[in-house]
Amino acid sequence: TALAAGAGLVFFLLFFSGSTTVSYAAGPPLPAFGRGPVEVRVYTDYFCGPCRAEEAEVMALITELVEKTLIRVIFIDTPIHKETVLYAGYFLSALNAKEGGDLRQAVTLRAALFEAAVEKIADKEGLDLFLKKKGIALRPFDTAPVFKIFGNYLKEDRINATPSCVIVGPQGKQTLVGRDDTLKALRSLRK
Repeated sequence: TALAAGAGLVFFLLFFSGSTTVSYAAGPPLPAFGRGPVEVRVYTDYFCGPCRAEEAEVMALITELVEKTLIRVIFIDTPIHKETVLYAGYFLSALNAKEGGDLRQAVTLRAALFEAAVEKIADKEGLDLFLKKKGIALRPFDTAPVFKIFGNYLKEDRINATPSCVIVGPQGKQTLVGRDDTLKALRSLRK
């Protein structure tokens, strides 16, 4: 699976290549929430078992930190599995369907997409039907600029496994892999 993961990342980075500097100018809707001084980048793949296993606990902690204005979180879908690019497009389209999308909406969308992955939905028609049954609206748009930003972050942070989390704050940049290290680092941000 490591070889497949590497191949998926290479495909994503080649297909959505760009400069290694992330642009923060006004542009495509990036799945970023909060206004805290610390940036947290969450790298997951909907088809990753460990990502799914940590999701509820990590999202509860992230929600708490965003509500306390301690962090700004960015969700970066990481294409370890071939279906992830499809799922990432749906995540962005669902966020785009509601003006001023919020963190709770993003957490709900992520949960639905993790559920769809468990059900092994791997095609557009199946995912359309699944999300419609969940009452999740979509507003498609050109996701290529967001995917380019995702690719830039993947390169900048040198992500090669999921789940991963990068925390950028006053003490510098910290890269964490796996549930325990991620939770410990996020808890330390509670102050």
